[in-house]
Amino acid sequence: MNAPTGSLLQLTAAGIRFVENLAAIALLIAIVVDVSLQVVFRYVLSHPLSWSSELATYLFEWLTVLGMAIAQRERAHLAVQFFADRSPAVRDALRWLAWGVSLVFFALLLFGGYFFFAGDTIQSGPATGIPLWAVYSCLPVGAALGLYHVLYDLPRVIALRHSPQADLRPGHR
Repeated sequence: MNAPTGSLLQLTAAGIRFVENLAAIALLIAIVVDVSLQVVFRYVLSHPLSWSSELATYLFEWLTVLGMAIAQRERAHLAVQFFADRSPAVRDALRWLAWGVSLVFFALLLFGGYFFFAGDTIQSGPATGIPLWAVYSCLPVGAALGLYHVLYDLPRVIALRHSPQADLRPGHR
């Protein structure tokens, strides 16, 4: 394929976006089904499931870290605009500061998460039997996705020098 780099990058970004969204939806559905089953088995059938709560916790961990990466992609994290509205120079400095803090955060989470996940290769969940490396791998995976979104956003951060505030809205790439 001789597609231009911009097209390939956009196609890759769209693919990553699709997989992230699909995974988040699947995780949310799995949590709802799991918790619903637990309610039915506990209160209707009077035979609670021993593994349901543990599985819901593991799924929620994955959803939380994946959601953090999606929020980075959509620029949906909380922002206080009080100081950014003071001047274009302050707005630019704060934009770069936010970008740099995000970069450092996801890089540290990637490396720390990798060591945390790699250190638990033997243990498994007591009720589910799920290997804990599969649970803790959410940290490096989510951090890698968040780091990808931070780096993907760099050209936008560079291009927004002294630009109006409207360009900072979530979802505008």
